[in-house]
Amino acid sequence: MENEKTMGGLDQQQEVFERYLTALRARVGDAKYKSWFVDLGLADMDDDCVTLSTGSEAKRVMLDDRFHPVMAEIWRKEIGPVRKLNLTVMKNNLAAHAARVDAQEEQRVASNATNANVPSKNKAEEEKASAVVAAHGGKNSSSFDDLATPLDPRRTFNVFAVDGSNRIAWAAAHEALAEGRAKELIYFYGPSGVGKTHLLQSIAHEWLRNGNRGSAGYVTYNNLINACVNAVWSNSTPALHKALLNNDFIAFDDIHFLSGKNRTQEELLIVIDAALDSGKQVVIAGELPPAKLAEAGINQRIADRLAGGICAPIHPGDEPLRLSVLKKRVEQSPAACSVSDEALEFIARTFTQSTRETIGALNQLLLMYGAEETVVDLEEAKAVLKSRLEDRRRVATIDDAIAAGAEAFGLAVDDLLGRAQPQRIVRSRHAVVWCAREVLKESFPRIGKALKRDHTTVMSSYRRAQALIERDKAFQDGVRRIREALEG
Repeated sequence: MENEKTMGGLDQQQEVFERYLTALRARVGDAKYKSWFVDLGLADMDDDCVTLSTGSEAKRVMLDDRFHPVMAEIWRKEIGPVRKLNLTVMKNNLAAHAARVDAQEEQRVASNATNANVPSKNKAEEEKASAVVAAHGGKNSSSFDDLATPLDPRRTFNVFAVDGSNRIAWAAAHEALAEGRAKELIYFYGPSGVGKTHLLQSIAHEWLRNGNRGSAGYVTYNNLINACVNAVWSNSTPALHKALLNNDFIAFDDIHFLSGKNRTQEELLIVIDAALDSGKQVVIAGELPPAKLAEAGINQRIADRLAGGICAPIHPGDEPLRLSVLKKRVEQSPAACSVSDEALEFIARTFTQSTRETIGALNQLLLMYGAEETVVDLEEAKAVLKSRLEDRRRVATIDDAIAAGAEAFGLAVDDLLGRAQPQRIVRSRHAVVWCAREVLKESFPRIGKALKRDHTTVMSSYRRAQALIERDKAFQDGVRRIREALEG
């Protein structure tokens, strides 16, 4: 079959994509298609890569974890060979205006204050702005029906594994559900893939299970940004506040991605304060501790509110936790197959970048064998996950070289980045520079930036390393260890 993904015309690309959607719908069924694929779009096509888009980060994560293998398989079967299929969040035109909203709103307010009694002289522009909002789903109205993201039915407390890495967060999650207590603002923080979203949605599920608690809304950063832009353009920020405050439980995910979105942060702060004042429960998740949020571009007042509430860190889990997560997932899965302990241990031991990655590997296994009444053994798991293992191999970076150099010479990374000049530290820098240049093929300016040196100093260091490699065995051993770390 000719590889049609290289066709240049937009009409032809759309025809190809429509054919892909038809095949995808036939494969997954109408129910799943309407739930997860109805807003799937074609973002980009080139010679070896296809990028598909969806409406929210939560949906992107779900598609990546649960459906990516079958999506890629259908593309290769129906359209043609492709090396990689990526998923991204749809770039809404309204979101593209987000960076300009603050300045525009300030101008509007200033203009209204100065010309309160002067009729508008630019009605055409106002109508044009309204048309832009309406054309992109904003609708010059007070409707924010799609603000909250549907909950993933699998993200419940029953399948959340607990150990020392997340015990504080687990306790905080149950505090949010406690009856008869004043509601505290709760903030979960930790790196990507450790279970923050799972906890937010678990609380929402449990909140809704008890009908006496009222309604619950889970809001992604992307939906919040787009809703705020919509509200500003349509002069309906009170309606946005009302839509959020109609919920008795409100969860906001990935707050760190609001960096630089000043107007969105202002509206979020208003909602947080109003919700807490009226006795509602607010839970927020992000990657950074409160003290670091302001440095990353988050409103200092929001950081202060979070610091004054219940702050619960979540750390990356170790192998036993990942294994426990996998066992709970298998127990809750509707798949006809079961997975051997050896296969689960292999997944927990191998896919270590995050719990999300670990679960994604299991989902791929269940996708292949889910309809069969069989026990998936270790060799079958390795065969199914072989391509996933190849895809996850990442390219080493200069930071990796620095970390490897510190370990090879018995130093701390800060020693290499500092200004100290003892011979052992200087030699370690020489080794890092040489490996970054020869193994990673990095430029001298980039190496210098990573080491906090100018490129002429780095060039001199490289020449010194070449001389040391010729005559110094200890230096040779250090370089060898760094190379081994970089080359895997």
